Amino acid sequence: MRFFKLPRRRIVEFNYLLAGYEGMSIVRTIDRERGIIEVLLAPDLEDDFNELLREIGAEFELTEVEKPAGCSSLMDESG
Repeated sequence: MRFFKLPRRRIVEFNYLLAGYEGMSIVRTIDRERGIIEVLLAPDLEDDFNELLREIGAEFELTEVEKPAGCSSLMDESG
């Protein structure tokens, strides 16, 4: 699982983009006001995801961030 910050106005668009890569990831908005999302990746597709980030990261103004304090993640809920 990884966390990213991006402009609020881009969250839905980024989510739809990743949905087009079926089975690559699950995306959840952690903090809509701050633009923090959680991305849970399929382990065998992490390299593909990293390549996608290199291609579109600047366009979406994506910044990888640490897990925000006090937030629960998808992994916390599964285990």
